[in-house]
Amino acid sequence: MGAGGPMSDAPDQAKDGILKRVLIDPPFSLSDLKKAIPAHCFERSVIRSSYYVVHDLIVTYVFYFLANTYIPLLPTPLAYLAWPVYWFCQASILTGLWVIGHECGHHAFSEYQLVDDIVGLILHSALFTPYFSWKYSHRSHHANTNSLDNDEVYIPKRKSKVMIYSKVLNNPPGRVFTLVFRLTLGFPLYLLTNVSGKKYERFANHFDPLSPIFAERERIQVMLLDLGIIDVVYALKLLVAAKGFTWVMCMYGIPVIGVHAFFVLITYLHHATHLSLPHYDSTEWKWIEGALSPSLNSPSLTMLTKPNTDSQCSPQFYHIISQVQRQTKRKDKTKNDFIDMLTASQP
Repeated sequence: MGAGGPMSDAPDQAKDGILKRVLIDPPFSLSDLKKAIPAHCFERSVIRSSYYVVHDLIVTYVFYFLANTYIPLLPTPLAYLAWPVYWFCQASILTGLWVIGHECGHHAFSEYQLVDDIVGLILHSALFTPYFSWKYSHRSHHANTNSLDNDEVYIPKRKSKVMIYSKVLNNPPGRVFTLVFRLTLGFPLYLLTNVSGKKYERFANHFDPLSPIFAERERIQVMLLDLGIIDVVYALKLLVAAKGFTWVMCMYGIPVIGVHAFFVLITYLHHATHLSLPHYDSTEWKWIEGALSPSLNSPSLTMLTKPNTDSQCSPQFYHIISQVQRQTKRKDKTKNDFIDMLTASQP
């Protein structure tokens, strides 16, 4: 209900000063928020967006060239140190490309939906993300943010429904295991089995055109994204035959796993880590309150998010007004003004 926190039954009274009810209506409307944003922020420039795509692709190639050319020449101990550095740097910049594909799903890349979908399909397929199905389920998340009944992801369990293994893992070693599991396998398992997602009447995943996640008109595009993923798998098969499995994993596979890990880390910190984050049942939930509920920026993410198109952008801003280009938000003082407005409205 209205109190926040993972695995909570949402009591009316605060517990140790941590969980508090947040049931007051914000003293502003969506219209007020939009009026506070300069008009130029709503201009979706395909030139500016394309610059960031080209920029990130160039940096990606530079990292690849340096790793492929020089790491094999290093003595073995230094090579073992150099590879993780390459994986971290490459995954970080590839996360920027993933975020641009995500922006395409929000129609924030350009004024042209077809352009957005083509760019998004290419970028996300290359990073093993089903573009169209992610676009549709993510749209549902934005429409139902922090609703216990209808949100698509990061839905906390009530105490009465916490599984026994969650209680067993509620200790330092268990938390480390859970964190590693979440970062490495969380996103693939969500896409394949809808783990931690909204509960449907039957099995749901992001690759099945008949999945209950999608409306009838969306199914043909899910088939199209499946073809995109199949093309990438086939290209990797040819690359493995030419270069070997180890080379493909070192140059491409591990960085892509890193992209998924970074994405899960960023969104988890925004949606599910603070005990006071409110979640609402159907009797309390309102769209604007749900959209305002994700946590504010975490300064600890600055090092990670600066190179990848500002994926740390205020989650409130992003959940309420998704079509503003993040490149604009990053360069404009709008985000700070927006956060100031939210902070000033807190009781």
